[in-house]
Amino acid sequence: MFPMQKDVQLCVVGKVFKPNRLKVLALNKCLNEYFRLVKWYLRFNFKSKSFLHEKGYGMAKKLFNLNTALIQTARDKAVEILKSFEKNRREDSILSLKRISIRFDERCYSFSKTTNILTPYWLTLSLNRRERISLPIVFGERQRRMVEEALRGDWQFST
Repeated sequence: MFPMQKDVQLCVVGKVFKPNRLKVLALNKCLNEYFRLVKWYLRFNFKSKSFLHEKGYGMAKKLFNLNTALIQTARDKAVEILKSFEKNRREDSILSLKRISIRFDERCYSFSKTTNILTPYWLTLSLNRRERISLPIVFGERQRRMVEEALRGDWQFST
């Protein structure tokens, strides 16, 4: 008889270490474009990802300077926002999106370790069809151990 195995998900939080001005600017531009895209998808007022993909994906690619994975995660986020709003809606309330976080999935990022002593961990993000940025990431001791275990193959990165 085999022991029962379970999947466990852990969230490891790190901090971007002293990003330069151009990288911060690129991230902010991407965030603004992503925010505009989610609001654009919300105007369709549909809770079906497949319908939104069919009706809006081609136009979104033309209108927004984001990579295809971010266009798809923005669509998914818009559907989730709309469903949550309708489920928790009060009478006379109006959906008003004030801020948002970008959902990067495995198609949008890579994580690596280098020989750099000060900042050995780097996160590379694909922001749009032409731009990638690499950011140094620092971790606390416990998080660093978990990242090292994942890099050795003891754990698997997922989003």
